[in-house]
Amino acid sequence: MLSEVEIGCATTNSKYKERLDCAVVKIPKSSSLSGVFTTNNFKSAPVKNCLKKFSQKMSGEKLLAINAGNANAGTGKAGENDLELVLDSIAQETGINKKNIFHFSTGVIGERLEIKSITSTFEKCLKVFKRNNFQSLATSIMTTDKKIKISKTIVKIGNKKFSIVGVAKGVGMIEPNMATTLSFVFTDLKISESTLKKIHKNICNETFNSISVDGEQSPSDSSILVATGKNLIKSPKLLRIFEKSLLKIFTELSEKLLLDGEGATKLIEIEVSGLKSKIACKEVAKKIANSPLLKTAAYGEDPNWGRILSAAGNTENKFQEKDVSLKIGKIRVLEKGEIHKKYKESLGKKEFKKKRISLAIILGSSKHSAKVKSSDLTHEYVSINSDYRS
Repeated sequence: MLSEVEIGCATTNSKYKERLDCAVVKIPKSSSLSGVFTTNNFKSAPVKNCLKKFSQKMSGEKLLAINAGNANAGTGKAGENDLELVLDSIAQETGINKKNIFHFSTGVIGERLEIKSITSTFEKCLKVFKRNNFQSLATSIMTTDKKIKISKTIVKIGNKKFSIVGVAKGVGMIEPNMATTLSFVFTDLKISESTLKKIHKNICNETFNSISVDGEQSPSDSSILVATGKNLIKSPKLLRIFEKSLLKIFTELSEKLLLDGEGATKLIEIEVSGLKSKIACKEVAKKIANSPLLKTAAYGEDPNWGRILSAAGNTENKFQEKDVSLKIGKIRVLEKGEIHKKYKESLGKKEFKKKRISLAIILGSSKHSAKVKSSDLTHEYVSINSDYRS
Protein backbone atom coordinates (compact mmCIF):
# COMPACT_ATOMS: atom_id res chain seq x y z
CA MET A 1 0.00 0.00 0.00
CA LEU A 2 1.55 3.28 -1.21
CA SER A 3 5.07 1.84 -1.36
CA GLU A 4 6.31 4.97 -3.20
CA VAL A 5 5.95 7.04 -0.01
CA GLU A 6 8.85 6.66 2.44
CA ILE A 7 8.57 7.86 6.03
CA GLY A 8 11.24 8.30 8.70
CA CYS A 9 10.36 9.08 12.32
CA ALA A 10 12.39 9.86 15.45
CA THR A 11 12.16 11.50 18.86
CA THR A 12 13.71 14.70 20.23
CA ASN A 13 13.15 13.41 23.79
CA SER A 14 12.25 16.95 24.82
CA LYS A 15 8.52 17.63 25.29
CA TYR A 16 7.37 14.04 24.77
CA LYS A 17 9.80 11.69 26.48
CA GLU A 18 10.47 8.44 24.62
CA ARG A 19 7.76 9.15 22.05
CA LEU A 20 8.13 9.86 18.34
CA ASP A 21 7.64 13.58 17.68
CA CYS A 22 9.39 14.27 14.37
CA ALA A 23 8.82 12.83 10.91
CA VAL A 24 10.10 13.27 7.36
CA VAL A 25 8.07 12.04 4.39
CA LYS A 26 9.76 11.50 1.02
CA ILE A 27 7.49 12.26 -1.95
CA PRO A 28 8.31 10.90 -5.46
CA LYS A 29 9.23 13.35 -8.24
CA SER A 30 6.12 12.78 -10.33
CA SER A 31 3.69 13.49 -7.48
CA SER A 32 0.99 16.15 -7.41
CA LEU A 33 0.50 18.08 -4.16
CA SER A 34 -2.35 20.15 -2.78
CA GLY A 35 -2.30 22.19 0.42
CA VAL A 36 -5.15 23.86 2.30
CA PHE A 37 -4.13 26.12 5.17
CA THR A 38 -5.50 28.11 8.09
CA THR A 39 -7.35 31.37 7.47
CA ASN A 40 -6.32 32.61 10.92
CA ASN A 41 -4.59 36.00 10.51
CA PHE A 42 -2.06 34.94 13.16
CA LYS A 43 -0.31 32.35 10.98
CA SER A 44 2.70 30.31 12.07
CA ALA A 45 6.05 30.67 10.29
CA PRO A 46 5.72 27.21 8.64
CA VAL A 47 2.24 28.02 7.28
CA LYS A 48 3.42 31.34 5.80
CA ASN A 49 6.38 29.55 4.21
CA CYS A 50 4.17 26.78 2.77
CA LEU A 51 1.64 29.26 1.39
CA LYS A 52 4.41 30.88 -0.68
CA LYS A 53 5.65 27.53 -1.98
CA PHE A 54 2.21 26.14 -2.82
CA SER A 55 1.46 29.25 -4.89
CA GLN A 56 4.38 28.38 -7.20
CA LYS A 57 4.92 25.57 -9.71
CA MET A 58 6.61 22.56 -8.10
CA SER A 59 8.81 19.87 -9.64
CA GLY A 60 11.36 17.32 -8.46
CA GLU A 61 11.59 15.20 -5.33
CA LYS A 62 9.87 16.69 -2.29
CA LEU A 63 10.01 16.27 1.47
CA LEU A 64 7.47 16.95 4.22
CA ALA A 65 9.11 17.60 7.60
CA ILE A 66 6.89 17.65 10.69
CA ASN A 67 7.59 18.35 14.36
CA ALA A 68 5.19 18.15 17.30
CA GLY A 69 5.38 20.06 20.58
CA ASN A 70 6.23 23.52 19.24
CA ALA A 71 4.10 25.42 16.70
CA ASN A 72 6.71 28.08 15.80
CA ALA A 73 3.82 30.58 15.86
CA GLY A 74 3.92 34.03 17.42
CA THR A 75 7.70 34.01 17.15
CA GLY A 76 8.06 36.86 14.64
CA LYS A 77 11.09 37.26 12.40
CA ALA A 78 13.15 35.05 14.69
CA GLY A 79 10.73 32.18 14.07
CA GLU A 80 10.99 32.65 10.31
CA ASN A 81 14.80 32.62 10.57
CA ASP A 82 14.63 29.45 12.70
CA LEU A 83 12.50 27.83 10.01
CA GLU A 84 15.06 28.69 7.33
CA LEU A 85 17.81 27.12 9.45
CA VAL A 86 15.79 23.90 9.67
CA LEU A 87 15.16 23.88 5.91
CA ASP A 88 18.84 24.62 5.17
CA SER A 89 19.91 21.73 7.40
CA ILE A 90 17.58 19.23 5.67
CA ALA A 91 18.55 20.52 2.21
CA GLN A 92 22.24 20.09 3.03
CA GLU A 93 21.68 16.53 4.28
CA THR A 94 19.59 15.44 1.29
CA GLY A 95 20.68 17.60 -1.65
CA ILE A 96 17.01 18.48 -2.23
CA ASN A 97 16.24 22.12 -3.08
CA LYS A 98 14.73 23.73 0.00
CA LYS A 99 11.93 25.09 -2.22
CA ASN A 100 10.74 21.48 -2.26
CA ILE A 101 10.96 20.98 1.51
CA PHE A 102 7.75 21.74 3.41
CA HIS A 103 7.90 22.16 7.16
CA PHE A 104 4.90 21.73 9.48
CA SER A 105 4.90 22.45 13.21
CA THR A 106 2.24 21.91 15.88
CA GLY A 107 2.21 22.50 19.62
CA VAL A 108 2.77 25.40 21.99
CA ILE A 109 2.44 28.92 20.55
CA GLY A 110 4.97 31.65 21.32
CA GLU A 111 8.08 29.55 21.96
CA ARG A 112 11.18 29.38 19.75
CA LEU A 113 12.20 26.09 18.16
CA GLU A 114 15.12 24.27 19.77
CA ILE A 115 17.13 24.32 16.54
CA LYS A 116 19.88 21.85 17.46
CA SER A 117 17.40 19.34 18.80
CA ILE A 118 15.01 19.65 15.83
CA THR A 119 17.70 19.52 13.11
CA SER A 120 19.52 16.57 14.68
CA THR A 121 16.24 14.67 15.03
CA PHE A 122 15.31 15.35 11.41
CA GLU A 123 18.75 13.97 10.47
CA LYS A 124 17.83 10.78 12.33
CA CYS A 125 14.53 10.62 10.43
CA LEU A 126 16.40 10.78 7.12
CA LYS A 127 18.37 7.65 8.07
CA VAL A 128 15.40 5.45 8.98
CA PHE A 129 13.08 5.72 5.96
CA LYS A 130 10.54 2.91 5.72
CA ARG A 131 7.73 2.20 3.29
CA ASN A 132 4.15 2.06 4.62
CA ASN A 133 5.28 3.64 7.90
CA PHE A 134 1.99 5.49 8.39
CA GLN A 135 1.43 4.23 11.94
CA SER A 136 4.65 5.91 13.09
CA LEU A 137 3.78 9.07 11.14
CA ALA A 138 0.40 9.26 12.91
CA THR A 139 2.18 8.95 16.28
CA SER A 140 4.88 11.51 15.44
CA ILE A 141 2.43 14.35 14.78
CA MET A 142 0.38 14.00 18.00
CA THR A 143 0.32 16.61 20.77
CA THR A 144 -2.38 16.15 23.44
CA ASP A 145 -3.99 13.40 21.34
CA LYS A 146 -4.68 10.17 23.20
CA LYS A 147 -5.12 8.06 20.08
CA ILE A 148 -3.47 7.96 16.68
CA LYS A 149 -5.76 8.92 13.81
CA ILE A 150 -5.29 6.90 10.65
CA SER A 151 -7.71 5.88 7.91
CA LYS A 152 -7.17 3.83 4.75
CA THR A 153 -9.11 2.29 1.90
CA ILE A 154 -8.64 0.44 -1.38
CA VAL A 155 -10.22 2.01 -4.47
CA LYS A 156 -11.12 -0.21 -7.42
CA ILE A 157 -11.09 1.67 -10.72
CA GLY A 158 -11.58 -0.53 -13.75
CA ASN A 159 -9.40 -3.61 -13.35
CA LYS A 160 -6.91 -1.88 -11.06
CA LYS A 161 -6.78 -1.28 -7.33
CA PHE A 162 -5.42 1.90 -5.75
CA SER A 163 -4.83 2.99 -2.18
CA ILE A 164 -5.69 6.04 -0.10
CA VAL A 165 -4.13 6.47 3.35
CA GLY A 166 -4.57 9.44 5.66
CA VAL A 167 -3.29 10.49 9.08
CA ALA A 168 -4.34 13.45 11.22
CA LYS A 169 -3.74 14.99 14.63
CA GLY A 170 -5.71 17.36 16.78
CA VAL A 171 -8.01 17.22 19.78
CA GLY A 172 -8.18 20.85 20.88
CA MET A 173 -8.15 24.22 19.12
CA ILE A 174 -10.39 22.73 16.47
CA GLU A 175 -12.85 24.70 14.48
CA PRO A 176 -10.84 25.27 11.31
CA ASN A 177 -12.11 27.28 8.38
CA MET A 178 -10.20 25.07 5.99
CA ALA A 179 -8.82 21.82 7.24
CA THR A 180 -7.76 20.60 10.63
CA THR A 181 -4.75 21.02 12.86
CA LEU A 182 -2.56 18.75 10.72
CA SER A 183 -3.57 16.09 8.21
CA PHE A 184 -1.63 14.24 5.51
CA VAL A 185 -3.44 12.09 2.95
CA PHE A 186 -1.75 10.04 0.22
CA THR A 187 -2.99 8.14 -2.83
CA ASP A 188 -1.12 6.15 -5.48
CA LEU A 189 -3.46 7.46 -8.16
CA LYS A 190 -2.19 10.12 -10.54
CA ILE A 191 -4.34 13.26 -10.50
CA SER A 192 -3.43 16.57 -12.14
CA GLU A 193 -2.47 19.27 -9.65
CA SER A 194 -5.35 21.57 -10.65
CA THR A 195 -7.93 18.77 -10.27
CA LEU A 196 -6.38 17.61 -6.99
CA LYS A 197 -6.61 21.13 -5.53
CA LYS A 198 -10.26 21.49 -6.51
CA ILE A 199 -11.23 18.11 -5.05
CA HIS A 200 -9.18 18.75 -1.89
CA LYS A 201 -10.80 22.12 -1.19
CA ASN A 202 -14.32 20.77 -1.73
CA ILE A 203 -13.78 17.80 0.55
CA CYS A 204 -12.19 19.93 3.28
CA ASN A 205 -15.30 22.12 3.23
CA GLU A 206 -17.52 19.08 3.74
CA THR A 207 -15.42 17.47 6.48
CA PHE A 208 -12.65 19.29 8.36
CA ASN A 209 -14.39 22.63 7.80
CA SER A 210 -17.57 21.22 9.34
CA ILE A 211 -16.33 20.10 12.76
CA SER A 212 -15.80 21.84 16.08
CA VAL A 213 -14.34 20.74 19.40
CA ASP A 214 -13.97 24.17 20.99
CA GLY A 215 -14.55 26.83 18.31
CA GLU A 216 -10.85 27.71 18.16
CA GLN A 217 -8.88 27.86 14.90
CA SER A 218 -5.16 27.14 15.13
CA PRO A 219 -2.43 29.29 13.50
CA SER A 220 -0.91 26.03 12.22
CA ASP A 221 -3.86 24.32 10.50
CA SER A 222 -2.63 22.48 7.41
CA SER A 223 -4.07 19.72 5.24
CA ILE A 224 -1.85 18.13 2.59
CA LEU A 225 -3.07 15.81 -0.17
CA VAL A 226 -0.49 13.90 -2.24
CA ALA A 227 -1.10 11.88 -5.43
CA THR A 228 1.96 9.78 -6.29
CA GLY A 229 0.80 7.63 -9.23
CA LYS A 230 2.03 7.51 -12.82
CA ASN A 231 -1.16 6.85 -14.82
CA LEU A 232 -3.16 10.06 -15.04
CA ILE A 233 -6.90 9.82 -14.38
CA LYS A 234 -8.99 12.24 -16.47
CA SER A 235 -12.36 10.51 -16.84
CA PRO A 236 -15.08 12.36 -14.85
CA LYS A 237 -16.63 9.01 -13.89
CA LEU A 238 -13.35 7.66 -12.49
CA LEU A 239 -12.64 10.94 -10.72
CA ARG A 240 -16.04 10.70 -9.01
CA ILE A 241 -15.15 7.21 -7.76
CA PHE A 242 -11.89 8.60 -6.36
CA GLU A 243 -13.62 11.63 -4.81
CA LYS A 244 -16.20 9.43 -3.09
CA SER A 245 -13.44 7.26 -1.58
CA LEU A 246 -11.43 10.32 -0.55
CA LEU A 247 -14.50 11.80 1.14
CA LYS A 248 -14.76 8.60 3.18
CA ILE A 249 -11.15 8.99 4.40
CA PHE A 250 -11.57 12.67 5.31
CA THR A 251 -14.88 11.95 7.05
CA GLU A 252 -13.34 9.17 9.14
CA LEU A 253 -10.37 11.36 10.11
CA SER A 254 -12.56 14.33 11.05
CA GLU A 255 -14.78 12.12 13.22
CA LYS A 256 -11.71 10.61 14.90
CA LEU A 257 -10.62 14.14 15.80
CA LEU A 258 -13.99 14.77 17.45
CA LEU A 259 -14.13 11.45 19.29
CA ASP A 260 -10.61 12.06 20.64
CA GLY A 261 -11.38 15.75 21.32
CA GLU A 262 -9.89 16.93 24.60
CA GLY A 263 -12.10 15.28 27.20
CA ALA A 264 -14.78 14.40 24.63
CA THR A 265 -17.17 11.53 25.30
CA LYS A 266 -19.78 12.12 22.56
CA LEU A 267 -20.07 13.09 18.90
CA ILE A 268 -22.93 15.46 18.03
CA GLU A 269 -24.16 15.69 14.43
CA ILE A 270 -26.21 18.79 13.65
CA GLU A 271 -28.18 19.20 10.44
CA VAL A 272 -29.89 22.52 9.71
CA SER A 273 -32.20 22.97 6.74
CA GLY A 274 -34.78 25.33 5.27
CA LEU A 275 -32.89 28.64 5.18
CA LYS A 276 -32.17 30.78 2.11
CA SER A 277 -28.79 29.18 1.32
CA LYS A 278 -26.42 26.40 2.32
CA ILE A 279 -24.11 29.06 3.80
CA ALA A 280 -26.92 30.32 6.05
CA CYS A 281 -27.72 26.77 7.17
CA LYS A 282 -24.05 26.15 7.96
CA GLU A 283 -23.77 29.38 9.98
CA VAL A 284 -26.66 28.29 12.19
CA ALA A 285 -25.34 24.72 12.46
CA LYS A 286 -21.93 26.05 13.58
CA LYS A 287 -23.57 28.34 16.12
CA ILE A 288 -25.32 25.34 17.64
CA ALA A 289 -22.15 23.21 17.44
CA ASN A 290 -20.16 25.84 19.34
CA SER A 291 -22.74 26.46 22.07
CA PRO A 292 -21.14 25.67 25.46
CA LEU A 293 -24.66 25.21 26.84
CA LEU A 294 -25.49 22.50 24.28
CA LYS A 295 -22.06 20.85 24.62
CA THR A 296 -22.33 20.64 28.41
CA ALA A 297 -25.93 19.40 28.14
CA ALA A 298 -24.68 16.63 25.84
CA TYR A 299 -22.05 15.68 28.40
CA GLY A 300 -24.70 15.63 31.14
CA GLU A 301 -27.04 13.62 28.87
CA ASP A 302 -29.70 16.30 29.33
CA PRO A 303 -31.94 16.79 26.23
CA ASN A 304 -32.36 20.49 26.96
CA TRP A 305 -33.71 21.34 23.50
CA GLY A 306 -34.30 24.98 24.43
CA ARG A 307 -30.52 25.46 24.27
CA ILE A 308 -30.49 24.16 20.69
CA LEU A 309 -33.13 26.62 19.53
CA SER A 310 -31.65 29.51 21.51
CA ALA A 311 -28.32 28.99 19.73
CA ALA A 312 -30.09 28.64 16.36
CA GLY A 313 -31.77 32.00 16.86
CA ASN A 314 -28.54 33.75 17.81
CA THR A 315 -27.38 34.55 14.26
CA GLU A 316 -28.37 37.12 11.64
CA ASN A 317 -30.26 34.45 9.68
CA LYS A 318 -33.97 35.12 10.15
CA PHE A 319 -36.69 32.51 10.58
CA GLN A 320 -40.16 32.31 12.12
CA GLU A 321 -40.95 30.26 15.22
CA LYS A 322 -43.94 28.72 13.43
CA ASP A 323 -41.56 27.19 10.85
CA VAL A 324 -39.28 25.47 13.37
CA SER A 325 -39.20 21.69 13.68
CA LEU A 326 -36.68 19.67 15.70
CA LYS A 327 -35.77 16.00 15.89
CA ILE A 328 -33.35 14.36 18.34
CA GLY A 329 -32.40 11.14 16.61
CA LYS A 330 -35.73 9.83 15.31
CA ILE A 331 -37.68 11.50 18.11
CA ARG A 332 -39.84 14.46 17.07
CA VAL A 333 -39.55 17.23 19.65
CA LEU A 334 -41.07 20.21 17.82
CA GLU A 335 -43.37 20.34 14.81
CA LYS A 336 -44.02 23.73 13.18
CA GLY A 337 -43.19 25.61 16.37
CA GLU A 338 -45.25 23.40 18.70
CA ILE A 339 -44.09 20.65 21.06
CA HIS A 340 -44.89 17.35 19.39
CA LYS A 341 -47.83 15.62 21.09
CA LYS A 342 -45.91 12.35 21.50
CA TYR A 343 -42.69 13.88 22.84
CA LYS A 344 -41.58 12.83 26.31
CA GLU A 345 -38.45 13.93 28.16
CA SER A 346 -37.52 10.29 28.71
CA LEU A 347 -37.36 9.74 24.93
CA GLY A 348 -34.99 12.69 24.48
CA LYS A 349 -32.82 11.52 27.37
CA LYS A 350 -32.51 8.08 25.80
CA GLU A 351 -31.10 9.70 22.64
CA PHE A 352 -28.68 11.89 24.65
CA LYS A 353 -27.28 8.79 26.36
CA LYS A 354 -25.95 7.54 23.03
CA LYS A 355 -22.30 7.95 21.96
CA ARG A 356 -23.50 9.73 18.80
CA ILE A 357 -26.26 12.32 19.15
CA SER A 358 -28.13 13.41 16.03
CA LEU A 359 -30.00 16.74 15.82
CA ALA A 360 -32.11 17.82 12.83
CA ILE A 361 -33.46 21.38 12.81
CA ILE A 362 -35.81 22.65 10.10
CA LEU A 363 -36.12 26.45 9.99
CA GLY A 364 -38.04 27.04 6.77
CA SER A 365 -39.25 25.56 3.51
CA SER A 366 -36.17 25.78 1.26
CA LYS A 367 -34.23 22.69 0.17
CA HIS A 368 -30.88 24.05 1.38
CA SER A 369 -29.16 22.20 4.22
CA ALA A 370 -25.80 21.81 5.96
CA LYS A 371 -24.25 19.42 8.47
CA VAL A 372 -21.73 20.22 11.19
CA LYS A 373 -20.26 17.81 13.74
CA SER A 374 -19.21 18.69 17.26
CA SER A 375 -18.27 17.06 20.57
CA ASP A 376 -19.39 17.52 24.15
CA LEU A 377 -17.62 19.75 26.70
CA THR A 378 -16.35 18.07 29.86
CA HIS A 379 -14.43 18.68 33.07
CA GLU A 380 -11.43 17.00 31.45
CA TYR A 381 -11.28 19.63 28.69
CA VAL A 382 -10.82 22.33 31.34
CA SER A 383 -8.16 20.27 33.16
CA ILE A 384 -6.17 19.56 29.99
CA ASN A 385 -6.11 23.17 28.86
CA SER A 386 -5.49 24.72 32.27
CA ASP A 387 -2.44 22.46 32.65
CA TYR A 388 -1.29 22.56 28.99
CA ARG A 389 2.07 24.31 29.53
CA SER A 390 2.77 23.09 33.05
